[in-house]
Amino acid sequence: MRYRPTTALARTSVLAAGTLVLALLARQPALVIIAAPFVCWTVYGVLRRPMRGEPGPEVGLTARRVRTGEAVELRVTAGPDRIVDVSLAPGQRFDLDPQWGAACDRDGAAVRIRPQRWGRLELPPAHVVVTDDAGLWQARTTQELPPVTVSPVAAVPGRGDVVPHPTGLAGLHASRRPGDGSSLADIRRFQPGDRLSRVNWRVTSRTGILHTNATTADRDTDVLVVMDTLADVTVAPDRGPAESSLDATVVAAASLVEHYLRLGDRVGVHDLGSMIGDIPPRAGIRQFAVFDTQLAHARADRPRGLYLRRVGRLRPGTFAVVCSPLLADDVFDEIGRLHHRGASVIVIDTLPASLGMLPPRRRRSLRTDHISFWDEAWALRRLEREEPIQKLRERGVPVTPWRGVEGIGMLAAELAANHARPRVSGRAETVR
Repeated sequence: MRYRPTTALARTSVLAAGTLVLALLARQPALVIIAAPFVCWTVYGVLRRPMRGEPGPEVGLTARRVRTGEAVELRVTAGPDRIVDVSLAPGQRFDLDPQWGAACDRDGAAVRIRPQRWGRLELPPAHVVVTDDAGLWQARTTQELPPVTVSPVAAVPGRGDVVPHPTGLAGLHASRRPGDGSSLADIRRFQPGDRLSRVNWRVTSRTGILHTNATTADRDTDVLVVMDTLADVTVAPDRGPAESSLDATVVAAASLVEHYLRLGDRVGVHDLGSMIGDIPPRAGIRQFAVFDTQLAHARADRPRGLYLRRVGRLRPGTFAVVCSPLLADDVFDEIGRLHHRGASVIVIDTLPASLGMLPPRRRRSLRTDHISFWDEAWALRRLEREEPIQKLRERGVPVTPWRGVEGIGMLAAELAANHARPRVSGRAETVR
């Protein structure tokens, strides 16, 4: 690290040299006395010059992976008797403490970075200035900072029975597929090929006809969380609190994935866009770590793709939860296909609640003196969504808004109502 004289040392040297030259030209010994303090300070500064090869400051982050809202510190440490100045340019996806990202302290300084959104956070370079305690020598350096991966905060309910199971009771989801297993599904007449060990002698002796116990396969129902990352709809900063449909989708998906994995179920994730890709159904807490890692490395500020990626292989009886702002016709069509393929489907509406909600004074007024019709446009867009949403509900697919943990109760009621209705069979119908 190379030290250079500061402005103070350069100014002192110029004053000392200038005063001495003036004393010689004017033949005034008094000017030598005036120049003496500047000469002494210049000599002192030259003698205190830092040695070549002195190690530079250590610049680093206290963490490379955090959750949304948590803070990570940028710490800069230097040798003893050094004044450290560090500055970091403000950004839109994180807050700084101090507010403008500049800190100064002896032997080291720190700036706290608090990410405000999940995903891969690219930080601007850190500008570091190291000065000796006398303010005579100074070294500058610019250090590139590694990216920080930010995981979303999942709003997981504390109780295990808050979200009801689509099939089965407590614990794992029971399979609806007939096969070898230990769960009794039905008592039917004996057929060639049935095992003799499963003959129900009580029913056989009562009816006089050989009956056997039919069981369901010992395979649990898969839970599939479908994320719509095709678009991100946000609320204008001057029209209320900052809300994002993509953030709500991610939080809802993370909450459901972690919740069902804690219950021991196999959970898979399908991305209708191209932000995180697909995660095959698996059980265990490691599955959530895989999902969390893919979200943390995603770029929320980059385009997510123009075309919808359909759900591929799907086992009958799968419990599918679709998290979407419900703005694209292709998304409604895909929900209809999931329902037709035998999945138990629930739709979570992640469109910001304040978007398109006109205040009462705007509803009663017909004046057009305001410049923007943003709220009116979104109010019409909400009305356009009502028809396909109503068609989904008529087909037995509940649609409920996402309101965090408190919205789980509404999800439970919708799910119970869904299983109370008869399922619609037949040819797939396009929902628009």
